Amino acid sequence: MYKLFRKILTGLFRLLAIIRCLRSTIVQYVAFNPPEVGYLIRNRNEVIKTLTLSPLHEERSRTLDEPHSPLIQAKQPTRQSHQLTKEHLSLISPKIKYYNTLQSVEYKQQLRNPKNQDQYPSQEFNFISNELKAMEIDNNPGLPISSYVLESQSGNLIASIYIEFQNSEQIILYSHGNSTDIGLMFDTYVDIVMECKINLFSYDYSGYGQSTGYPTDINLLYDIESAYIFLVDQLQFEPRNIIIYGYSIGSGPSTNLASRHEVGGLIIHSGLSSGLRVIDPTIDHTSYNDIFPNLDYIVDVTAPVYLLHGGADSMINVVHAEQLAQKAKHLFSVWLVEHGGHGDIESQWKELYFKRLLRFLQYCQTAYVMKSHQLLSKRTTQHIYDECNFEKESFYLSLLEM
Repeated sequence: MYKLFRKILTGLFRLLAIIRCLRSTIVQYVAFNPPEVGYLIRNRNEVIKTLTLSPLHEERSRTLDEPHSPLIQAKQPTRQSHQLTKEHLSLISPKIKYYNTLQSVEYKQQLRNPKNQDQYPSQEFNFISNELKAMEIDNNPGLPISSYVLESQSGNLIASIYIEFQNSEQIILYSHGNSTDIGLMFDTYVDIVMECKINLFSYDYSGYGQSTGYPTDINLLYDIESAYIFLVDQLQFEPRNIIIYGYSIGSGPSTNLASRHEVGGLIIHSGLSSGLRVIDPTIDHTSYNDIFPNLDYIVDVTAPVYLLHGGADSMINVVHAEQLAQKAKHLFSVWLVEHGGHGDIESQWKELYFKRLLRFLQYCQTAYVMKSHQLLSKRTTQHIYDECNFEKESFYLSLLEM
């Protein structure tokens, strides 16, 4: 009965998707679920002129009699995000309480700034507290943190966050999962930066957080493209030092980008082989109206690929990782956690998570200089897992039959 239901649901989507306008609507409301906004981006220069930045956990309130201020309405009636416009970038926050994640002295320590600072002025990233949500930071990371507003090819304004770890040439371009934003992901980002001693850049999809527009699969591809171009052209990172990290639905834009651009590596965390295969993993051929057909993208990825997935993932079945592994040309390793869920590997298996992540980042630095004939076009099971054998550790690893 369940298999029949999946077939019917998949067929219904394909039928409705024939009409282009219906496809966009279906994708927007079925595939994406933006959360309530929990952060605020403010023009740093205006903030510094107006107030002295407070220590972490100190609450301040300011009133702005601006009817179009971005967070006057805390809860939006529709999915369209209108928190951010070009006019809003020069405004101080409305009457809210906020918690600073950055002090001016830390910002001055930032080593990399946009090549064109007039076009990309540094924005201050704050958590906000209102009637719906109160978010505090447990500890001050002491890292230079900035936000930038990018403009994607779709015309949407994209909110982003940049956390810098000095003396690191590598950077992770992180595409987060569904039902979250860069505010909710902040602690995870800081953990990655501190544990791996690496820079990190993340962005909110169109319609998420303070990014404008609507979330669609096409818009997400435009969004990550603008983030990648910003890292290369403005922050001037070498493409070979950019590690693409896609979690859950973020695996879609991440794999697509890695298939079209030079990158240092690709991490797919609890990713999907395609949108329709989440409903029915037994689909053989990708439909033209499917979303994020990573199974087709990954064959064009020449950078090293690292896959991690929970064996007990109830949202995206572990079979998706197996499918992607079989198609990857330069597969570094696959880590399948027997009892891992969709979003708990980095917390429940934290030590192993960071050991493997660090091993992959180190490998990416050396893999780039390897000659093409040294790269294996198809790895055996032994090759896949030999990088994951840590001494005196007991953990379960599912082996794929390659």
